[in-house]
Amino acid sequence: MAKQSFKTAVGAFVIGGLTLLVAGIILLGGGRMFSDDIEYVLYFDGSVSGLSIGAPVVFRGVPMGQVTRISLEANPRDASVTIPVYIRLDENSIVRAGVAGELTDNFRQEILRRLIQRGLRARLQLQSLITGQYRVELDFLPNTPANFRSPMPDREIPTLPSPIDTLQRTVASLPLEEMARTTAGILEKVNAALAGDALERGLKAFATSFEEAQTLLAGMQQSQKTLSQALEKLNVAATSAQHDLPQALQSTREAMNNVSSVSLATKAVVERNAPLTQELRRLIQESTAAVRSLRAFMDVLERNPEALLRGKQGSRR
Repeated sequence: MAKQSFKTAVGAFVIGGLTLLVAGIILLGGGRMFSDDIEYVLYFDGSVSGLSIGAPVVFRGVPMGQVTRISLEANPRDASVTIPVYIRLDENSIVRAGVAGELTDNFRQEILRRLIQRGLRARLQLQSLITGQYRVELDFLPNTPANFRSPMPDREIPTLPSPIDTLQRTVASLPLEEMARTTAGILEKVNAALAGDALERGLKAFATSFEEAQTLLAGMQQSQKTLSQALEKLNVAATSAQHDLPQALQSTREAMNNVSSVSLATKAVVERNAPLTQELRRLIQESTAAVRSLRAFMDVLERNPEALLRGKQGSRR
């Protein structure tokens, strides 16, 4: 009886152990032992520090899967080293719009191939600044090279350097030593300029120039005010002239008409009294001759006042 109980206990123990073993395998496998998840490989040239197994794989923030393996491959022919990272995408993360039901592996591979042709690339992205952990990000980056290294390109997603790797390469390519020497030379020149009196003279000259500029600006402002006042007066004068000009032109036009009338009347009178006009001309000519004679006589008297007395004595004799 005791022997039968012992056999029963051993059998129960074995069955329980097998059950725990199966449960452990399922749990350690993430519950994906019987799933149709597809595994893809990514090849990174740079460091994958911060990327660990179980790190999430996202597409524009949407969880797609996780990292399953990270290994190191060395090529003895060219002494190159690559880091393949294996990821597993959830079978339910890719669905076909408008179609219900599960998708076949061939259909998923065809979808992935078309996405890669459109520019689907993978790269590392910092997941947390505090922990320094990375994740794998999938996104469309067209016009970027698609380099395949796996013997099975249908299961490979091309990769690109992470932003940090790009920054590190850019910094490494900078001529830091030359930049440091140039900066040191500039600092020495600045120090020499500060030690001498050239800087003080320059500051004084700048202050003088600034004061002169302020004076010039003040004069320009005063000139602007004067010019504004002159323009206002000119505007007033122009307005007044514009208002009085028609009246002045009308008065001038009337005066010209009066002069024209007087000229016509004078011409008519002269034409009617032609003999009188000739007599007046003769009288004027004689008067002019008499005036000339008198002017000559006055000139003689002015030069020789005794001529008048001598002339009278001569007549008495």
